[in-house]
Amino acid sequence: MRTHDEPRHPPVEHGDVGAWAWHHAGLVVRRLEPAIDFYRHALGFEVEFTVCDMGDQFQRTVGLPGVVCDLAQLVAPHSATRLELIEVRGVPVGTPPELPVHVGVGHGAYQVRDLDAALTRLVADGGRPIGEVVEFAEGPAVYCWTPAGTVVELEEAWN
Repeated sequence: MRTHDEPRHPPVEHGDVGAWAWHHAGLVVRRLEPAIDFYRHALGFEVEFTVCDMGDQFQRTVGLPGVVCDLAQLVAPHSATRLELIEVRGVPVGTPPELPVHVGVGHGAYQVRDLDAALTRLVADGGRPIGEVVEFAEGPAVYCWTPAGTVVELEEAWN
């Protein structure tokens, strides 16, 4: 029996982690509102949703107590590409510059069917979690380091 979360025709899974979609690219920005305005006016993106003052979930995702973020997901109507803009506040002095809390640092988010299995396979391929697996309204997610020093987000979703 098909659950309400599963598509009628399951998408094809790719790579060791079983990614079936590139959901969004995320980018830390200096200030959220001017960034939204730029992407909306200059490039035609439309705001899909915003979240303000995300504390606990973001802290656990990036493994850094005390930080808070505001974020917006935007969609490009010409390609359906999603861009997540994140303004981070409360970053302690001395935080390593590669952590996804500094302006200009980005991540790519990939949807997987089974997050635990995907995370196990990502670790076997040389990646490692940055923070912890965190439950969001859309489902659980985790930020991970890749062996290249970049950040990927794995999201458990099937729709």
